[in-house]
Amino acid sequence: MKKVFVVVLVCMAYATSFGQTKPYKVAFSGQGKKVQVVIQQASVNIQGVDGNEVTIEQTGENRKELPKEAEGLRLVTGGVVDNTGVGASAEVEGNILKILIPKNRYTGVLTIKVPKSLDLTVIESQNWNEQKIIISDIAGEIELKTNNSRAYLNDITGPLVANTGHGKIFVTYSKLSQSSPSSISASGAIDITLPNDAKANLKVRSYYGDLFTDWDITAIKKENKSVASSGTKTIAGQGESSSDVALTTKAKVFRERGADDSDERDIFKRDQFVYVASSGKGGDAFEGTINGGGVVMDLKSSNGNIYIRKKK
Repeated sequence: MKKVFVVVLVCMAYATSFGQTKPYKVAFSGQGKKVQVVIQQASVNIQGVDGNEVTIEQTGENRKELPKEAEGLRLVTGGVVDNTGVGASAEVEGNILKILIPKNRYTGVLTIKVPKSLDLTVIESQNWNEQKIIISDIAGEIELKTNNSRAYLNDITGPLVANTGHGKIFVTYSKLSQSSPSSISASGAIDITLPNDAKANLKVRSYYGDLFTDWDITAIKKENKSVASSGTKTIAGQGESSSDVALTTKAKVFRERGADDSDERDIFKRDQFVYVASSGKGGDAFEGTINGGGVVMDLKSSNGNIYIRKKK
């Protein structure tokens, strides 16, 4: 019985160790350095860490072992040669470390650890299935572009420029950097959590959704200020002649019929916020400040709600 038990333990240990890959590590740090991650179709977890190394390793339950016949050979998928041993390609070009993650069945979830002060660019190039992209503890600038994956950004400081395709984006700031504006554009929901001391000028547009917040937002009054935005007209201030006023197509029809066009102006007030009606879209937008104003945060959703929360 003891012999059988020992044999079972040996087999379990062998099964656990077989096919496991060693993490890939490369020294990469310093001012002006950037990590660029291009994802074909995979779930990726990017973590900011102390130190001067970038580490790539396979994690998660979706890994599939390489065939025994492939031992000692490199995997080539989607034209990408695996030169890291973990299902990705990594090359340093000047101040940029480029990591390419192809679609393949063997990697599971890739965890990438980078020095937290580095700037980061993440691009999802081909995926039309829902995956997860997680980015945590990054203090540098972040650029993000996704197709269909959900994006979770945790404990970042910004600036952030993000453009999502069909997926939702969730962002939690540990601190809101005042160095450069942030911009998030999504087709789905945008969910932002800011620390209590965050200072920001908010520009919010939701075409087919609503805004929900627990912040006290001070509206920016726009009595005579034109609003420049794609698909949005402007109107003149009071006292100007009718020929100087730019109206929506619907408002022009009202004028031709002799009706009062004041209800059809693009800019109107509701609940002390200044909204901008997007012609033909049915959406609303406004600008306001929190904690007296600060760095600009531009949030746009074409087909989802926008949530701006206080960090608890």
